[in-house]
Amino acid sequence: MGIVNILKIGGSVITNKDVEYSIRFDEMYRVAYEISKAYQLCTKQIILIHGGGSFGHATVVEHGNIESGQAITQIVWFMKELNTVFTDALNAYGVPALSLDTHAVFYRSRGGELECFSKPIEMALKKGVVPILFGDIIFGDNDTEILSGDEIAWKLSTIFKPSRILFATDVDGVYDKDPRDPRAHFLELVRIRDIEAIDTSLRKRIDVTGGIRAKLLYGLKYWNSDIREVLIFNGLKKDNIVKALCGKNVRGSRVVML
Repeated sequence: MGIVNILKIGGSVITNKDVEYSIRFDEMYRVAYEISKAYQLCTKQIILIHGGGSFGHATVVEHGNIESGQAITQIVWFMKELNTVFTDALNAYGVPALSLDTHAVFYRSRGGELECFSKPIEMALKKGVVPILFGDIIFGDNDTEILSGDEIAWKLSTIFKPSRILFATDVDGVYDKDPRDPRAHFLELVRIRDIEAIDTSLRKRIDVTGGIRAKLLYGLKYWNSDIREVLIFNGLKKDNIVKALCGKNVRGSRVVML
């Protein structure tokens, strides 16, 4: 199958997280166009995941919990709405993107392990189809929970080997402080073991899935020797996504275990 590119598009890239239920249509269609260029030029082995942005996070906060049937169905509904628009944009640019409902593919066991029914994803890749998943509610033996797109990306890297994990965010990568702080330093190389020394509270926006810190900490759980590259980069900068998918040089933070 070759190297599988697992690309997670942050919700802050395709939505305006400061305005509830607001899509950045110009950015979304630019992202879709860049993915289509990569699909045509260099790789058809792409798994896409996108975050909830101003759709998922706002809905969770509105309900205050995810325990009721109404909360569960509304969160899924709004995430599907965002996912449908993104999937349509990809197909409009010739990418054979197929939405797969996260809540139907993932399940949390009683012991806390994230289980994945990966066969549909595998078969889609073999057919040249680009599966697209999203941060979502999932069920588990203990309770319902929010499964972040970041954890999906890391988990899939343990199934589809070898793989590259690409995180497109709204900043250039990881900083030792909030990037708005003039004293902040950009980190080209991030060692997961050093995360305690990094101030990763990049935003004060609503984010129910943990932000950059969680993105890095999942690496402690899911790191495997078949990961070829982990890159956190700015998905709002033109051509960064197509360059990252094609393995070209992109300014970003490269993540390593040691």
